[in-house]
Amino acid sequence: MDKTERLLDLVALLLDAREPVSFAELRELFADEYGGSRGAAERKLERDKAELLELGVPIEYVEPSQLDERELGGYRIDRKSFYLPDPRLLPEESAALYAAGAAALAARDFPFAQDLQHALRKISLAGDTQAVGSEAARRLLVVRPGDPQRAEKLRMLGDAVARRKTVTIQYEKPPGLDGRSGERSEREVEPWGLAFRGRAWRLVGRDPQKGQRVFVVDRISRVLVNPQKPHTPDFEAPEGFDAADEAARSSKPWRWSHHAPQEVVLRFAEGSEAIAERIFEARDGRVIATNLDGLLPQILSLGDRVRIESPPEAREKVRGALRRIERTLRSEPEPPAQPIAQSESSAPPQPGRAPEPDLKRERLRRLLLVVPAARRRPGIELAELARELGLDVEDLRQDIDLLGLVGRPPFSPDDLIDISVDERDRVTVALDQSFSRPPQLTPLEALALAAAAEEIAPLNPAVTSALGKLTGQLPPAARKLYGQLAHRVAASTPAPRGAENVLAQLRTAAERHREVALQYDKDGRGGAGERVFHPQGVIDHGGVWYTIGHDAGRGAERTFRVDRILSVRETGQAFADPGPLDPARFQREQLYFPSGREHAIALRFSAEAAAWALHRYGSRARQLPDGRVDVSIESAGTGYAVQLALSFAGEAEIAAPKHARDALRDEVARALLRQEGAPSIDMGLKAP
Repeated sequence: MDKTERLLDLVALLLDAREPVSFAELRELFADEYGGSRGAAERKLERDKAELLELGVPIEYVEPSQLDERELGGYRIDRKSFYLPDPRLLPEESAALYAAGAAALAARDFPFAQDLQHALRKISLAGDTQAVGSEAARRLLVVRPGDPQRAEKLRMLGDAVARRKTVTIQYEKPPGLDGRSGERSEREVEPWGLAFRGRAWRLVGRDPQKGQRVFVVDRISRVLVNPQKPHTPDFEAPEGFDAADEAARSSKPWRWSHHAPQEVVLRFAEGSEAIAERIFEARDGRVIATNLDGLLPQILSLGDRVRIESPPEAREKVRGALRRIERTLRSEPEPPAQPIAQSESSAPPQPGRAPEPDLKRERLRRLLLVVPAARRRPGIELAELARELGLDVEDLRQDIDLLGLVGRPPFSPDDLIDISVDERDRVTVALDQSFSRPPQLTPLEALALAAAAEEIAPLNPAVTSALGKLTGQLPPAARKLYGQLAHRVAASTPAPRGAENVLAQLRTAAERHREVALQYDKDGRGGAGERVFHPQGVIDHGGVWYTIGHDAGRGAERTFRVDRILSVRETGQAFADPGPLDPARFQREQLYFPSGREHAIALRFSAEAAAWALHRYGSRARQLPDGRVDVSIESAGTGYAVQLALSFAGEAEIAAPKHARDALRDEVARALLRQEGAPSIDMGLKAP
């Protein structure tokens, strides 16, 4: 007998049993499976029990002392705990939940994609929510560009986090801006948690040699999960651990633990006050830094929009970097920058579907849903049932053939599941053998739903309400495990600080096709103009929130960063449905659509920063004979290039064209005046 068939037969037997079934009875009923030596049979049954528990089947052993008038204990499945009750989700709750789930799956690197898919199917079978939810998903898109192998690494790491198994990783540290070379090392890690913060997936864990560390997943080239004792945890995460908080801290260099906490007071130019909350999460301009050197590049990139009020030594470091850039810009670049021949462009690699972790396990999990799905819609066509379950038609046909062999001992016709496909490819269920409803959510499936829902939970109370209903129905043991895991995985990008309501308004307007007027402050200098806009949807692209739609004033499609939108108001007008967002269109490294006005700007990096520049820019970089590196970027203006050059604190300059180099020189002059305390409004210099 196939293992999958044996496990399903065991479930069918225990679901139908009126009292616990003893081990002796199981050996008799499954003589070919649990026969032989008692010790080997017991170990086999315990492995089967552990696998069923992972799938959410509440199989348990009941001691004789808990049973009346019985000398032997036995195995049972609590029917009440096995079946997933109808969560009775309201239409708005199901819409929010399915929108979040669909967006997470569209990202294609969600660590618990399989668990999320099964959870959504179970909820759909237990209630009637899928149609509403599918429509709501049209206005929310999550895109995670980059490493096509990331999905499989995240699946393995997520599994290790959930099962608390140690991992061995090969980690590649990139070169530094100070000339330090990159290095590759093998590390053994206790994976405490996994979170998407600072535009990257980050693994938070404990290195036995170095203590708590955070690893960027895209720099992990290999993952090996400890295969020993797969159902026994290797470690316990610290009490109160929160993966999102630790990953967020690591994404802000000024929060790295390099020295004692130090308060840095920032003063912003008139019109630039919103930057305090957008970037530093400090509305009053008071930033606590534990790595002052990590704060300076961010301050420098803002040019004359911010001044360090205190401490004086921090302000002096900024002045020193600005003076270094100023000296570099006094003379013409030598040698002159030359165009960099680009390699033939090709479509970015698309992340493929991650290999299923265990094909037999996944098949068993889906087999538990086939009968409830077919039973709910008698006579459903095979192809339609396959679509609902996310299966290939022929795979489903084979599953149905196997289910026809599943049942209770002694396996007479009346003991077997009676499910069939007729000559017109219609599926019917005559006998379900207690597989009438989908099984309860597993803790990992509940975790997957919660992790996906984080994307919109702060913006939509309906998704919080839906999660509460679902997790409240979990059996006590599963609810406890879910609670332990809830703070160890964070898959979403939080709404920008200070822009939570803006994001919620844009998404609502997109769903209802309502025209809005928005105030957009592109450069963080104030004086934003009003734009009349028809939002098609909102996009979390690589950790940055955008809205895309039709700019009525310009008569063209436009994309706006949500953290630069100061306000949104509905005009009272409606617009025609522009259709759903196309995920394939946004699978690119940068959410940037050329306007035709772009031109090449050459950045020149110092010899110390050369290794970093070559590593970061690849074919867009070229090394000069003296060790420096030229990099070519495309931009319609000079603002981005100026900010980028400033952020390298003197290790980069703009080499060409002349107007871009002049823009950098002007911004350095303004920034120096600003650091001396002069108000930028009186400087008399035009911003780039």
